[in-house]
Amino acid sequence: MKDLFNLAISFFKIGLFNFGGGMAMIPLIIEELERNNWMTPDMFFDFFSLAQMTPGAIAMNTASYVGVGVAGLPGAVVATTFLAAPSIIVMLILSGILRRIKEHKLKTAIFAALKPVTVALILFAGYHIADQSFFENNYQNINYIAIALSAVCLLISTKVKKIHPILLIVLAGVAGIFLF
Repeated sequence: MKDLFNLAISFFKIGLFNFGGGMAMIPLIIEELERNNWMTPDMFFDFFSLAQMTPGAIAMNTASYVGVGVAGLPGAVVATTFLAAPSIIVMLILSGILRRIKEHKLKTAIFAALKPVTVALILFAGYHIADQSFFENNYQNINYIAIALSAVCLLISTKVKKIHPILLIVLAGVAGIFLF
């Protein structure tokens, strides 16, 4: 019961201060996982990988998987519900206000300031994912195969504009079967 209460509080905070979607919330989740000793970063990134492959919003999927890892099915329900709750509450409150001040300078300034913060949080998430994917044993072992596979996927996604991300995920999974 204590874990469910702590999950509710943690994911409510994450939902309240998460700007920029699922990738931007990774630093917030990692902080909560470490603070509560719920799971290792390796376990989290396994759940996060699943969340990226599962249909739906990455943020909601990640909350569900982390909730299952911490407290089973009730944990998934609590984490997902409390992640969404702040957005619902804030949007209900702000929707009327934002309609009235469509072009107000203060609103424009707030949204302009939130954009670089979102980029920083996504870059931080990318750093953590790369750290977990490419390096082991405190940087003593470098996973060159993972680096090469990431580079190939990046190259394909930037050069072949019409390739679907799902196809890249499937191809990377197949490559992983043979390479790892």
